[in-house]
Amino acid sequence: MTKIRYSQRRSNPMARGPLPPLVHKIRCGRKLEVLRERVALSQDEVAKHLGWSQAKVANIETAVSGVQRRDLDPLLDLIEADDSARTDCHELATLGRTQLPRRKGMLRNRFGKDMRPVVDMEGSAATQWRHNSMMIPGLLQTEAYMRYIFRAYRPSPTRDQIDLYVENRLARQVVLNNTDQHFWFVVHEAALRSLENIDGDSSVLREQARHLMEAIDRPNVEVQVAPFRHGYYPGQAETYAIFGFDTDPAIRVTYVEKYDGGDILHGEKNLTRFTTFWEHQRVHALGPEQTRPFLRELSRPS
Repeated sequence: MTKIRYSQRRSNPMARGPLPPLVHKIRCGRKLEVLRERVALSQDEVAKHLGWSQAKVANIETAVSGVQRRDLDPLLDLIEADDSARTDCHELATLGRTQLPRRKGMLRNRFGKDMRPVVDMEGSAATQWRHNSMMIPGLLQTEAYMRYIFRAYRPSPTRDQIDLYVENRLARQVVLNNTDQHFWFVVHEAALRSLENIDGDSSVLREQARHLMEAIDRPNVEVQVAPFRHGYYPGQAETYAIFGFDTDPAIRVTYVEKYDGGDILHGEKNLTRFTTFWEHQRVHALGPEQTRPFLRELSRPS
């Protein structure tokens, strides 16, 4: 089993990956909404003028669906878009319909279609805020921890499958080397305590705690632990990531993790909900420098 240590992973800053089509689609919808509101038209009024349903207008503006080429020009005419806005919207609409290439060796191609958008966002977002309630975030897991949780799946994967899962997850962790991206993690103490006495000792816990301390030393990574002693806080049971993109307009996308997959959410209501959770959680948790001695205690031999 090959160990890949923190010191071996350091590298020069890398370029961020291309923005996912979803981000372009959201940007296009937001720009169209701003243009509509500027001419004081409601979604119903736009729908009546164009012979659409109100739901179609709403779905375009909220990126539930992309805007088709044949629909875009009549919409832009109605909302009096100038040449610059028309060019931007056409470009964004096209990018929103374009799938990322599947070149040989691309990291995203190692994963199923449901996970690929998450991998795309991990490599292209300017900021990533993550809260984990019962598990260490995949980007911060040690190899021993990965192997433990993969063995716990039912039905049990084969050894070859586990080796492949571990290899792919370690490959995802390379994004932490990119100092042009900022990562902020809040982890509940339960995620660490669940590692006690694995296989009869706490070696996995000690190694994982040391690994988290090393992560705090990275210039672009913050790690906070929410201890049991601080009690309950809003969203404590949720495991999610908020990806922030420094686009015009700025975009945030939430990924809510589940046992067998997850949901990508970008509606305003859900974004407000999870951003509110995040604000409570990072204040509730120990600060990074208070987290360090907490982790140091867990890393000591019992």
